[in-house]
Amino acid sequence: MWSRILREQLEVTVDIFWACVRKGRLPDRGAPKNQCADNALPLYLIRALSELGVDEASILTLTPGEAANLLAVKLTEQQNRG
Repeated sequence: MWSRILREQLEVTVDIFWACVRKGRLPDRGAPKNQCADNALPLYLIRALSELGVDEASILTLTPGEAANLLAVKLTEQQNRG
């Protein structure tokens, strides 16, 4: 009966079941993997730079550090003008 529950209801092998119980390894259920790039730009930087007149193509070529520096420069320029 135990084998049937594992196979038909839980849809796992005995090894996968015990790896989950003992080591906390969840069985692969086909869920999409989070594929966030290491140097992806945060959305707030993209929005802020766009609002300050930087075109999106230029923004997307920047690293997060470069985008943050550009934002600081643009905000300083804006403060000096007004």
